[in-house]
Amino acid sequence: MDELVRAGFVQRDTLSFTPVSGGFILEGEIACLGEIVITVLKFIDVVEDGERDDLADALVQTREYNYNASVRGHGNILRHDNAHPHPKHADDHHVHEYDWKTNKQLPGSPKWVGAQGWPSLAQFIRTVHDWYCAHRDELPNPEGVPELGLRASGGSSADE
Repeated sequence: MDELVRAGFVQRDTLSFTPVSGGFILEGEIACLGEIVITVLKFIDVVEDGERDDLADALVQTREYNYNASVRGHGNILRHDNAHPHPKHADDHHVHEYDWKTNKQLPGSPKWVGAQGWPSLAQFIRTVHDWYCAHRDELPNPEGVPELGLRASGGSSADE
């Protein structure tokens, strides 16, 4: 995350880890340029304890994830998740793509990406950064940074 902040696109975040039986949950929001908010919900299992007590060197594996990017006050851009199955998909890993101006899914969405196409959070943020660069001139406030914790005021991950 430090690298993405230094690059300037990511401005701040509210990400936090909550311990749960067998692992932890990573959740929160990431404020980016263009009034873009990335919402994260990730369930991570500890596969093998490390030698340290703080789990810094433990082997972990994401079990379930939902990464959603939206333009605050407008609509969703992109969501990668494996939280629910879709007919005709070989597994649950898929991406929803949206027209951010209307919050309508684009034709062909959701698209199956499979376990091999499942992005890390850093890869997802880089994809959203690439989207920002391509659409910067269309955004109402391309240099704006959204307040965090205002989930009801634009973009939603509930749209299936």
